[in-house]
Amino acid sequence: MIDKDIIERINNETDILALASEFVTLTKKGKNYFGLSPFVEEKTPSFSVSPEKNIAMCMSSKKGGRPINFYRQIKNISFEEAAIELGRRLGIDMGKSTVKRDLHIHDYEMLEVVMNFYHSNLLFSKDGKKALEYLNQREITDATIKHFKLGFASKNSDQVYQMLSDQGYDVKDMERLGVVKTREDGTCYDLFSNRLMFPITNKDGRCVGFSGRTLEKNEQVKYMNSPETTVFKKGETLYHYFEGLNDIRKANHVVLYEGFFDVISSYQTGIKAGVATMGTALTKAQAELIKKVSNSVIVAYDGDKPGLKAIDAAIPILEAEKLNIEVLKIPEGLDPDDFIKSYGPEAYERLFGESTVDAYMFRYQYYKMGKDFNNANDIKAFKDSVMRMLRYADNVIREKYYAILARDLNVDINAVRQPKEVQTVTQFKKKEPKESKTFIIDKYERAERELILTMLESKDNAQIIDSKLSPTDFAHVNNNIIRTKVMDYYRKYGEMDTERFSATLDTEYRDYFIETYLKNKFYQKKLTLLNNEGIDTNVKILQSASYARREKFLKQKLAELENNIDKDTAEYLRYAVELAELKKKKISDGGK
Repeated sequence: MIDKDIIERINNETDILALASEFVTLTKKGKNYFGLSPFVEEKTPSFSVSPEKNIAMCMSSKKGGRPINFYRQIKNISFEEAAIELGRRLGIDMGKSTVKRDLHIHDYEMLEVVMNFYHSNLLFSKDGKKALEYLNQREITDATIKHFKLGFASKNSDQVYQMLSDQGYDVKDMERLGVVKTREDGTCYDLFSNRLMFPITNKDGRCVGFSGRTLEKNEQVKYMNSPETTVFKKGETLYHYFEGLNDIRKANHVVLYEGFFDVISSYQTGIKAGVATMGTALTKAQAELIKKVSNSVIVAYDGDKPGLKAIDAAIPILEAEKLNIEVLKIPEGLDPDDFIKSYGPEAYERLFGESTVDAYMFRYQYYKMGKDFNNANDIKAFKDSVMRMLRYADNVIREKYYAILARDLNVDINAVRQPKEVQTVTQFKKKEPKESKTFIIDKYERAERELILTMLESKDNAQIIDSKLSPTDFAHVNNNIIRTKVMDYYRKYGEMDTERFSATLDTEYRDYFIETYLKNKFYQKKLTLLNNEGIDTNVKILQSASYARREKFLKQKLAELENNIDKDTAEYLRYAVELAELKKKKISDGGK
């Protein structure tokens, strides 16, 4: 805790007029100063600063107050963090209240030097002219270039290396932060070559990495990102998050894009509350960042098939943070940037008033696309998707979409309701005990789930378990598919990010994965589930699951034939012999 006397001193000694002027353009009227509120979207100024009382207040939102509280709200930080930052500005010794010095301050400082170098290189160097021409062709203004701190990395250069070396930075730090690489002969070169540079900042506005867009027509890698480092984690970062905070507060929502130029082009049209996932699947950490600054999000991904699929994957992650979700429907399969270029800023702005739908309607329409309601398979797939969507929905929303679904399928509404919803509560409760499976099935499925949870812990675990199992060793088909996908993910990315992994799954398997694994207490508490002995035990149990499946099938067929007067005796004997041989094989293999 910070001493009350220190808090009072910070509030008294901080010049509120100078502080507020960092964020708002103010005009003097009488004793006070007025400007447009940094907290809400408005046309008539309601934000006032009183130097005499040393307070700054927004009359519309009632936000602001004395210096610490105003700074806390406008920076979206804690009261203690705001007090410490303002105290340091005043040179006040914060004593024990001072938070730990950021261990990465040296990294941030170096990356900011690199960011400023790239920015200057774009604006003032001969090399940067080509990149400026490219931006001009895309109608990106000088003001926008400066707001986003866009830069340029020269072709086949060691300029960044030389510049940092001249300033005394260690080459090991340059490599560690992903701006320089070393050749086999020991010479160094810049990682980014002939690329338009997008600096990436964290939630506090610190530069943590870069993304570079190639200007070479034949270059296969269009965008190159900084490698993940101690300060840069793609799944925990949103492009333009810090820079857009004031506009997000005014708009009272976040617009979520996929790409950099979507954010930049939208910013120029006046849609300034935009952030981007940098082309990767949305993560829980990114959704949490959105929730910290707003309760509402508009998802404005590309309008093509991959974009629509990505929206469908993002919605459950945003729903988990209890966000109000709208989806911007962009016609003709265009992304926001292309739409603006094709139809202009005014048409794009109109989309936000005319072409947004809620998350339920988007998914309903998305699942309906391409379905033939004269085809039973399409009907079932569509109905199943809608039912999964409504699993956790409010009862009123469920009933609304049951009615829409029944109308589209031309059936009675009770035909689309889940069976338990057309029973009485008493009937449902009576049937609950029958839902549990037999012990033997539970044994196989439990072993399989424990193995997959262990695979999620590390790539080493996954490789050990996968090497011991064949494709036919499974208890539940969903688990078999997830196990295969887990191995594919490790081969592609090297380490597991379960949020990103779940986004790669189709809706049916993603829902199953979230329910079965991400909500598992062992996963949530990060507990180690199986040691080597436990892995071997569960592998043996799962290997016997194929016997159990075949045995169950044979017993069912024999029972059906026994009750059939016209049974095929030869077929009956064939099943009986196979069942007997299967039981012998189980015993010889150590099965029970």
